[in-house]
Amino acid sequence: MINIPCPKCGFESPESATECAHCGIIFGKWSGDTHVGRASARPVGLKPDLHSDEVGIGAQELKIVAIGLVLAIIATAVPIIRFLISPLQIIIHELGHAIAGWLFGYPSIPSFDFVYGGGITPHGAHQIAIALLVAGGFAYLGYVFRGNRRAVILIGACFLVWLFFEMSVWRREMLMSAAGHMNECVFAGIFLYMALANIGWRMPAVERPLGAFLAFFIEINMIRFCLALMHDQDFLETYRQGKGGMLMHDVDAISSDLIIHTGWHPSIQTLAFLLMLFSFSTLAVAVLLYLRRGDVQRVVTSLYVVQADGPGSG
Repeated sequence: MINIPCPKCGFESPESATECAHCGIIFGKWSGDTHVGRASARPVGLKPDLHSDEVGIGAQELKIVAIGLVLAIIATAVPIIRFLISPLQIIIHELGHAIAGWLFGYPSIPSFDFVYGGGITPHGAHQIAIALLVAGGFAYLGYVFRGNRRAVILIGACFLVWLFFEMSVWRREMLMSAAGHMNECVFAGIFLYMALANIGWRMPAVERPLGAFLAFFIEINMIRFCLALMHDQDFLETYRQGKGGMLMHDVDAISSDLIIHTGWHPSIQTLAFLLMLFSFSTLAVAVLLYLRRGDVQRVVTSLYVVQADGPGSG
């Protein structure tokens, strides 16, 4: 396997790669523009120092994070602004339910709930055919990446986790209940990482602060929700009533599943506290991945390379 350095940033990519995994340029369209910043001044023949830019969070990143945080605080504090932006968080939440539903064999459609507010994700009965398709997807990935031991181990571990939940009705439904809030936390981490690393934006000067804003808006509202469950008795009682007294809210459903099927008897307040810790952890992981992005890029590249160089590739 031969790696070649990117003509723009110097990051090494597989010889068969069509674009740089670090800066995103397409090699076939690269014009060699000399006004691309300091990274282009690196001699192409030298190996890039992947740790050279890992010096912490710079002034520009701190400014972006600060702007995003201030905007999120203002948006949360002003009810009309919070109301206008909240549908985005709702659809992210319901999308988590829908993704989990399809992964575990339940046809699901995320939607807004215009009766009781918030969102709702109706799903059909469990379909073994969908579950078999998902299992087949794992098998296909294992075949494609069979030349890379690390990738196969990762795929196999993900399959075993999936199988653990798939083999039990209550575990499937519990994970589907948890997936909404988990997806919010994961998206907050993704938005924060994209804002810090300047990845995926067409107008970075505007969109990076907006990415940080979305991350902190989701996080602040998650904290408000968890604290209300933990300390506001009126809110807790309303939450326990569910939607029309028929459909349980997520944290209440998870608590009931664990009480019924395990020896653990967590209260809604306990699970709310754990959810709040998880929400903090995704932002912390986003910052850590940014600080160690060189190492992360090497790992991701090592997994990607197999698709091009492993057995069975064209």
